[in-house]
Amino acid sequence: MKTRSQALEIVPLREFDMVVIGGGIVGAGIAQDAASRGLSVLVVEKEDFASGTSSKTTKLIHGGLRYLEQFHLHLTRELCQERAVLENLAPHMVRDFSFILPITKRNPLFGLKAQLGLTLYDLLSWSVTNSHHHQKINQRELLEAAPSLSPNVVNGGLRFHDCITDDSRLVIEVLKSAIAEGANVVNYLEVTGFQAENNRVTAVECHDRYSGNEIIIKCKACVNAAGVWSDKLLQKLDDAWRPTVSPAKGVHIMVPPSAFETNTALFLPTVDNRYVFVVPWQRALMIGTTDTNYSGDINNPLPVQDEIDYLLDVVNRYSEPNKLNRSDVTASWAGLRPLVGGAGVGATGTGNLSREHLIFEGPGGIVGLIGGKLTNYRLMAAQVVDKVLEKIPLGTGKASGTRRLMLGGWLDKNDFLAQTAGIASKARRLSIEPSTLDHLIASYGKDAELVVDIVERQPALNQRICPDFPNIMAEIPFCVLNEMAVSLEDLLFRRMRLAMLHQIQTLEAAPKVAQLMQSLLGWDDARTHLELASLEKSLNEHLSSFASVAS
Repeated sequence: MKTRSQALEIVPLREFDMVVIGGGIVGAGIAQDAASRGLSVLVVEKEDFASGTSSKTTKLIHGGLRYLEQFHLHLTRELCQERAVLENLAPHMVRDFSFILPITKRNPLFGLKAQLGLTLYDLLSWSVTNSHHHQKINQRELLEAAPSLSPNVVNGGLRFHDCITDDSRLVIEVLKSAIAEGANVVNYLEVTGFQAENNRVTAVECHDRYSGNEIIIKCKACVNAAGVWSDKLLQKLDDAWRPTVSPAKGVHIMVPPSAFETNTALFLPTVDNRYVFVVPWQRALMIGTTDTNYSGDINNPLPVQDEIDYLLDVVNRYSEPNKLNRSDVTASWAGLRPLVGGAGVGATGTGNLSREHLIFEGPGGIVGLIGGKLTNYRLMAAQVVDKVLEKIPLGTGKASGTRRLMLGGWLDKNDFLAQTAGIASKARRLSIEPSTLDHLIASYGKDAELVVDIVERQPALNQRICPDFPNIMAEIPFCVLNEMAVSLEDLLFRRMRLAMLHQIQTLEAAPKVAQLMQSLLGWDDARTHLELASLEKSLNEHLSSFASVAS
């Protein structure tokens, strides 16, 4: 990536074929698709990339097993196919993982229903994979895989496979791919208004949240990929715009692996007919998610204690007498899914709302997308660009090229294997820990070598940021200079996931991270103190959901 100041120099000087508003996975995917067709594209994001929904998912690239119960067969089939595509395009960060659905003694008939569902799941993904189909396991095999489950509660299970990833890192990789195809991206550039001729947006008015400058960006087409902010954006053009988004709140918590022993992900049915995942991720254990209608501040959704307790209670029903409590929680966070619904949705559950996506044309000819999943971002993006080109012929005539675009900087899977071997050899010579090397490759792809190069030049930066996690100080200059990270929160919440893994350790590490960022970005002491205060406020807001007994 260019630095933010370099990217901003280009923005007011040209007319773009397409301006994409929103820097989550949808906006990143649309930019990648459009750029692969030869269009000139700009992504603008009012916060940091992936700062909304796209950094707060359950980190799954999956076939949507639970959607079979809602008879979304087409969606499940599509997700299964895209899961296989992304395993090939991003071999460093989309990884196959074992999941087990436990069968309880209280509800043995559920096992028959689940086995039928998994058989259908296998059939829907048959053409894209000939391995890893589901299998029934007995109680002994289940307890060997997940020793913290109680033999008094479970009597067997069903093992199946899906993929896990790092959602915000995936967004960054898709943006890098888009940039390699010629796209431009800028964070902290907030859309404040539009200019239109003949009911067609011709320019986007933006406010630079760092410099305070107002910028006008000319465009031939505009795309709304703002997720839960979509309606507020369109109301800037038309006060009478009727809301189409129904935000659904999803809360996750993290606990250390020692608090609940499992070497597989678990897919736990709940008493309210939902499912909660327990997923080993980033050397911690992620538990989530809740799924409730939300009517609060969409800019800052936060977990509350009742939601934390709900997740703990779900796990505890399967783990008697191994009880989790709030003292085990090391981090919590909340995200909002932009479900298709709009005004009039009930105030309780969101189970009746569609998980399909909706592409629509709003005022000023803006094409928008809401809904959808992390897994099928590539297909959604192609549909959006097709829709734009139906309305405004932009003349390249190229089809979408994203199916051939590797993420992570690799040329192909052979290049991935060869390059990672070379990076590993160099890392060993520099005494970089094996866990850190794995983390660097999974997070940065081929750019892991650039982080290793920083260690070679500055060996002192080969130290952990937090004691329990493999992130090292050398990642900080890399993210600042190459990934447009301009704040402590950008670094610690999204480029590195430490603030979503252990919020107390992140608080303790923040001063040394800020000191290095200060030297890299030329902050004065006042700016550094402001950054630390902002991060501390954010972390304490998250900690409040469990900090009353946290240690």
